Amino acid sequence: MGKSTNFSGQPIFNQLLTFIDKSEIRKIAKKHGSERYVKKFTTYNHLVVMLFVALEGYNSIREVVLGLLANAHKLSHLGLSYIVKRSTFSEANKRRDSKVFEDIYMAVYKKHSSSLANSRLKDKELKRLYIMDSSTISLFKDI
Repeated sequence: MGKSTNFSGQPIFNQLLTFIDKSEIRKIAKKHGSERYVKKFTTYNHLVVMLFVALEGYNSIREVVLGLLANAHKLSHLGLSYIVKRSTFSEANKRRDSKVFEDIYMAVYKKHSSSLANSRLKDKELKRLYIMDSSTISLFKDI
């Protein structure tokens, strides 16, 4: 059996980010002007941090920064060259319009919609379905 080189040794979070086209994000950011007056915390970095927040289930900016600091040695492969400060993250959340992230979502959805299931599973298929609780698997665990 041949070995797949697609996701070998990559964290789950990094595997998810491969579905997002950075050039498309830059186009959307330019369209909305969300990169104006930005030095380091780009729209892509903001998106990565927001996805990290969603996957980790954080509720406050302080938790986000502490979570990023705890995983700092593991985040360089995500394109984050530094850990965002609380004030920068807070300001970016206020300044960047949610429409930017809506357009990014729609661009990713349109690109990959053909490979998504568009119908419910039949009863016969549901009986064969095996669900495993993955809540104990960390985002950086080798599978």
